[in-house]
Amino acid sequence: MTLLLRAALSTALFSASCASDPPIVEGPRPALFKPAVVAAPPPDRAPPGQLYRDEVVRLVDAGFGEFLQKLEVEPEVRDGRFIGWTVVALYPRDFWGQVDLAPGDVVTSVNGSPIERETQVYEAFQALKSAPELRVAYTRAGTARSLSYRIVTRPAAPGSVAQR
Repeated sequence: MTLLLRAALSTALFSASCASDPPIVEGPRPALFKPAVVAAPPPDRAPPGQLYRDEVVRLVDAGFGEFLQKLEVEPEVRDGRFIGWTVVALYPRDFWGQVDLAPGDVVTSVNGSPIERETQVYEAFQALKSAPELRVAYTRAGTARSLSYRIVTRPAAPGSVAQR
């Protein structure tokens, strides 16, 4: 159960700095074909406060094992009651990008749902594929905080290559 919880928590906390598809590079065209508009590749990174849906789906589809390598957490229990998951380590740090999360923070819920039981974690993990946003509630030094990211469709390249 701990393995599943750790993986789902790391999924819920990932940032928009996930790897994206490399741009397509075309070879030279014969002089007969000249592009009317040269298309720019779609943005690599989502704007601050947003995640691209295709990246979220790809990460969820990759499964729990992929994320276990990026996060270490321990259960936080006080007076015999589960509080949340204490972040022990985040690695590699560049994967987490601009996420305001640090060792010692205690994650208490994902998208308003508790994450104590295996079934709760699995549901939160799978729900990210269609969720309109990712909200993570946590405490830092006893103060309640939250992270919020809208999950949006990646914009198409602003133009297309037309041949004459």
